[in-house]
Amino acid sequence: MYRVAKNALFLYARTIVNTVVGIFTVQIMLEALGVDDYGLQAVAGVGTGLFTFLIQVLGTSTSRFLTFELGRGDEKRTNDTFCTTLILYIGLGILMAIIAETVGMWVLHNKLQVPDGRMHAAEFIIHISAISALVTLPQTPYSAVLNAHEKFNITASLSLFGTFYKLAILLLIVHSGFDHLILYTLLMFLLSVANMIFIRIYCRRYPECRFRPVFSRTLMRPILRFSAWELLGAISRTLKATLYPMFINIFHGVRLNVAIGIGSTLSGAVTGMAFTITSAFKPVITKLFAADRLSDMKDSVVLSTQLSMILYGIFAAPLLAMLDYVMTLWLHDVPPLALELCAIQLVINSVLLAYLIPAEGLKSMGRNKGTCTIEFIQMSIFSAILLTVLYLGMDPLIACAVYEAGTICSFILSILLVRRHLGGAFVRRLVNVAILRVLIAEGVIFLILFTISHLLPATFLTLVLVCTLSVILFGAASLFWILEPDRRESLRLLIRTRLQSIFPRPVRLPR
Repeated sequence: MYRVAKNALFLYARTIVNTVVGIFTVQIMLEALGVDDYGLQAVAGVGTGLFTFLIQVLGTSTSRFLTFELGRGDEKRTNDTFCTTLILYIGLGILMAIIAETVGMWVLHNKLQVPDGRMHAAEFIIHISAISALVTLPQTPYSAVLNAHEKFNITASLSLFGTFYKLAILLLIVHSGFDHLILYTLLMFLLSVANMIFIRIYCRRYPECRFRPVFSRTLMRPILRFSAWELLGAISRTLKATLYPMFINIFHGVRLNVAIGIGSTLSGAVTGMAFTITSAFKPVITKLFAADRLSDMKDSVVLSTQLSMILYGIFAAPLLAMLDYVMTLWLHDVPPLALELCAIQLVINSVLLAYLIPAEGLKSMGRNKGTCTIEFIQMSIFSAILLTVLYLGMDPLIACAVYEAGTICSFILSILLVRRHLGGAFVRRLVNVAILRVLIAEGVIFLILFTISHLLPATFLTLVLVCTLSVILFGAASLFWILEPDRRESLRLLIRTRLQSIFPRPVRLPR
């Protein structure tokens, strides 16, 4: 538990810093590149986005299978898995580079509108994208090894370095006499090369990273099958994020898109904080399943569900209680319906976290077919419902609420799926001990914070007080009710030990 908490802390630090610095980086990037080059970089570099999408899907699959083999303790099979996936990704990198240099260049010269005098810069971006495919795709197994060994301090540090590196080069480019777009693209590529070199040198300490010319079709088939279902889930999530604002735009224009975007940004920032618990627990759950320790695996799923929901509540409850003030403080002029849409998303996301980790537990067992199918069903049915409600001319707030309610449908189907694979007794424990207890605590604490926030003036000091009370109340609820008895005692012992290390008792000297 201590190791998972430490990993979660690294991931939290990364998320917070990247979010804060990213807000300023966008403005500086726009100033450094200019409007035309900023748009050109986004269009000509679309292939990089496709590489990133593909790497995320394949990386999830590779990480799961490498973690599973590490949990089994079979060093040779782990190395075979690593070598097989590395050869696969080298081949994919070569294929992507060829596509970028042929199809990408054809689209650039025949379909895209490029500002006068900037064709050479656009060609340079595509050439760099092709080379990046050769660098970043074969890097996937090495990154998966770091995740499998739970080296989140390394991955978080590299992510933070990349964030500050990007900020630094943008500040440099603003005062540079070179072509800003070409210089930015080149320096970002050098960052990818530096990451590749560092990770490969670091991973040499692990025996499974020793490359051998081994390509096992027996190992490759389940990885490709798993990746195919992950691809379906990723496409479903992408379509959901695309169709929702597109349908809203068709019937209600761009103003409602602004409200949705603002609500999603605020609620997504809070939800993203809680998602770090999922990343920290995934390798642990996979290793426990691989070692055939199903009882311990179920304990980890329950605990991680509790912790992620508690952490979400700590941030979401005060935000929801003082949402009007926070929105006004952030934007000054709040667009219509932005507050209501953000509130809906904050409430619905608490349901999302209730089934996210159990669903990830099924993926750790290699059974991602059902979870990815549920994502596809939710996207298809509720996109159709949203379109129908909008076509009938109903209130846009109702339409958005109905669409967001698809998460509840996914929750029910996912819990039924977990019951099928892990048993009814486990689901009853999960629902009663983890989900219901936290939801009840969230509701009660929100009412307390809401009451206090409306009894006091809407000031920044009140916001600080409400946030502090949220931490205290959720902490007390966890210590005395939410967590199971053995977890409560472990947490109390950990707190007592840490306090004694900070405030040691005075030693009495003999007379």
